[in-house]
Amino acid sequence: MEEKTKSWLFAVFDKDQNESEIASQYILEFYKTKGKQAEISLFYDTQEIINAFRRQNNFTAVFIGMRSMDEVDAAWDLRKIAPKCSLVIMSDCGDYAMEGYRLDAFDYWLKPLDEKKIYKTLERLNKVFC
Repeated sequence: MEEKTKSWLFAVFDKDQNESEIASQYILEFYKTKGKQAEISLFYDTQEIINAFRRQNNFTAVFIGMRSMDEVDAAWDLRKIAPKCSLVIMSDCGDYAMEGYRLDAFDYWLKPLDEKKIYKTLERLNKVFC
């Protein structure tokens, strides 16, 4: 009997469209090598991602870019709406590491994004949700 392929639903949020696209590409490539399907929704506005989570909060993980308190507040809103969703923070500096700890973030990525670090996180996510 053929095993049904599970689809993983991810949200990627960063006000920098280029960073969102880079993260998305790494996620798609990783799951393709695993023979799994990843569906990614891209967001560039804090209210847009919050509204999406209110409508549908069955995302496996959210990758959120942090550069200001606006994004930190959005992360807290997402955590309230979908407390079991894995949260991965993407930031230019380590300034938001403590906030990530308080948010119970699954991981913290420093930019520029590193393929090996991303794949390591995705491997851990894959084990959690299998």
